[in-house]
Amino acid sequence: MAPILAIILAAAAKAGAPVVKAIVQKHAGPLAGTLAGSVIDQVAAKVGVPAEDLAQADPTAIESAVRTVEAETPEMIALWQAGLSGQFALLQSEQAEGFWQSAWRWGWMYLLAFLWLCAFLFFPLARSLGFLIDPIDAAQLLTLTGWFISLYMGGHTVKEIGKQAVEAVRTWRRDA
Repeated sequence: MAPILAIILAAAAKAGAPVVKAIVQKHAGPLAGTLAGSVIDQVAAKVGVPAEDLAQADPTAIESAVRTVEAETPEMIALWQAGLSGQFALLQSEQAEGFWQSAWRWGWMYLLAFLWLCAFLFFPLARSLGFLIDPIDAAQLLTLTGWFISLYMGGHTVKEIGKQAVEAVRTWRRDA
């Protein structure tokens, strides 16, 4: 992802797009779900290629796309801020409702963590010591975890996990 950031930064500097440059320049870590990721996705959409293929795109088209996105950044920032405000309002309303209304979130997290530990650590260890314990079906546990992730963290999290899994398989196939 670093070459894409460099391409966008160079195009922003050349096109005179200080807001796009500032957003992308201050970014560190994974891009998914960030404002910098949104800017890069918008530039790629304007160029007409996936973000991963920006390195092969025409630099003139990238500069033009950066100029267009620069003009749209106030709206993007406002939407981003509205999303953060909504998340904060949800957190505050859950805390105002009391313990039991928000307990399902952390309760499910701890339950799932316990079940994963049972499936891959405690139950195999108990079986190796001679206890007759049925194993937990990993596919069912993964499905349950996926449901929780999609309910708690939203569908974009599941979509991003899927993208990362597909990219991991592509990398493995390329290396093999």
